[in-house]
Amino acid sequence: CRPESLPENYDEVVKQCSSEGIYQLSMAFKELQKSKFRDFPRENVERDLSFVGVLNFKNMLRDETPQMIQQLKEGDVDSIMVTGDSLLTGIHIAKECGMIRPDQKVVLGQNIAGSKIVAWMDDSDRFVELPPLEELKRHPDIALCVSGAVWSTILENNRDEALQLVEHIRVYGRCTPNDKVSVVSALIDKGYITSMCGDGGNDCGALKTAHVGIALSDAEASIVSPFTSLDKSITSIVDVLKEGRCALASAFASYKYMIMYGQIQTINQITCAYFQITFAEWCWIFMDGFWVLSMAFSLPLAKAAKILAPERPTSSLLGAYTMSSVLGVLLLNVSFTTLAMSALYHQEWYQCRKYDGTDVSNVLVIGDNYEATVLFLVVGYQFISSAMTYNFGYNFREGWFQNRLFVLLVCIFTIIHFYVTLVPGSLSCMFRVNCSNDNVVRTITSSTPKPINNFFNSTIMPVSFRWELVFIMILNAIVIMSYDYFIVNGIGKKYGRRWKKHRQQQKSENIQDFASVGTEIELTETEII
Repeated sequence: CRPESLPENYDEVVKQCSSEGIYQLSMAFKELQKSKFRDFPRENVERDLSFVGVLNFKNMLRDETPQMIQQLKEGDVDSIMVTGDSLLTGIHIAKECGMIRPDQKVVLGQNIAGSKIVAWMDDSDRFVELPPLEELKRHPDIALCVSGAVWSTILENNRDEALQLVEHIRVYGRCTPNDKVSVVSALIDKGYITSMCGDGGNDCGALKTAHVGIALSDAEASIVSPFTSLDKSITSIVDVLKEGRCALASAFASYKYMIMYGQIQTINQITCAYFQITFAEWCWIFMDGFWVLSMAFSLPLAKAAKILAPERPTSSLLGAYTMSSVLGVLLLNVSFTTLAMSALYHQEWYQCRKYDGTDVSNVLVIGDNYEATVLFLVVGYQFISSAMTYNFGYNFREGWFQNRLFVLLVCIFTIIHFYVTLVPGSLSCMFRVNCSNDNVVRTITSSTPKPINNFFNSTIMPVSFRWELVFIMILNAIVIMSYDYFIVNGIGKKYGRRWKKHRQQQKSENIQDFASVGTEIELTETEII
């Protein structure tokens, strides 16, 4: 525009409006001869214009945005803004939605004309000196904000310095598509797990570069993003995080259960080899088929928690949390197996009914004894109770009873198991436990019922001992569930977080490096809010 057409306070008014979150379009004109209009290059058309005025408009913040940003903070997710709008407009919106706290001091980066030097200024346009880079992390009251041009300058001058600053910059304004990509790339290089959301074609590069891209429109952004928001709202970010953490927690629940299944079965086989016994065919079908498959299938079906958890679930297969859960439950299961066999050996009626193990050539013979009966009943229920232990949702999945298919299967299997334990009959004889020849049924591989193959033609136990076994099984389930809930996920996780935080502080002090500790970063465009 021609300088004489501009008001004297033009820069002040435009800056003030931008700082209030107002978007502006400056309007100007010039007269052109109609005959020469088509022959004019664009740069000539836009030269020597006469200023007319400024068109102001404002995008109101969505009602749910501040609440979502707060949920992200409570979920240990850091939010920053990367926008193509004015830096001052971005700062205003960041303050409104909570990305910049009221107690934080905003410091803006400015390029010094004619040089590649970046100066830092406060919101009153006074030059300020930043603390040394290695000490910036100790000043959470400082919020750095830069334009895309300033960020490019910092990145070109010293990439290491840019990587140290990137985790302290809250707002990036006037960013080109390449600037957005460079910001996301810098965060990824620092080790952060990064999510990007945007709704325009200028966000496509950053959406594709981030670990998780969330498109908030059905336009170009949805093509490159693995996720597209149906309601075009920032709430989709929280939903993706909750579902992702739920999926990870569910995967580890199934992983721990399958590890526990293998370990229980190994201990079971060793015990069988020691006593020179085995189980009936239906026992193996339930242990290696119905129980393990149904529990492993239904265990991860729990839905995501309603509230974003304040931490992420573990992602370490052999970490302290996973191993303490698996090894602790395994040790307790072995203890209760030993307790059940010890209880059997102390029964007076059992002393003359011990299995001698003289003939191990026939698997049908070595399964009809009290040792196999007790071992199957107690160890068999551990397949169910161990799955019950790992069904707890904690902070990432819905409550224990909300996994309805799993609860239904647990109830069905528990009723069947306790009925077999307490009531001698055809059902118990199918497993050849708590059975006499009066109720024997045919096995899978035989066409006629097979009698109980021991000297007493029975594996029926006294009623009092049956209830004793039920008590042991129930106590086994309560103890392992309490251990995993209160010890591993209660006391253990509490002190584990303290120890991890202490190690991170020591590492930061010793090497003065701000390596990522796995915090998730979410970038937002001003257009989405």
